[in-house]
Amino acid sequence: MSDSYLRADDTDALARMVLALLSEVWIVRDRAAIMEKLLIDHGVLAEGAVEEFVPSAEFALELEKLRNRLVGNVVGAPLASEDRSVDAILSRAGMKRPSAG
Repeated sequence: MSDSYLRADDTDALARMVLALLSEVWIVRDRAAIMEKLLIDHGVLAEGAVEEFVPSAEFALELEKLRNRLVGNVVGAPLASEDRSVDAILSRAGMKRPSAG
C-alpha cells in the first residue's frame, strides 16, 4: 500500500468528500444551534450547559460509534474496499488518535 491517502487522480473523489462533509457539518450545526436556542428560550437548558457537558464513559462510547460512522460516510467513496475505521484512516494520514483526557 502506498503512503499516500489519495492518488493524483482522486481530485473528484476529494471534492465529493469535502462537499459531503460541508453539507453534513452545516446540517448538524444549523439544527444544533436551533435546538440549543429553543431549549434555552424555554428554560430547559442553561446557557453554556452544552459547552460544559462531560459525557459518561458509556455515552462517550456511543459518541465514538457515531463519529466512526460519520468518518466512514465522509471518506467512504475512495476507500470503499479498504479499512475505514478512524484508526486506519488516521494511520494512512500519518496520524494517531488523540488520547482521551
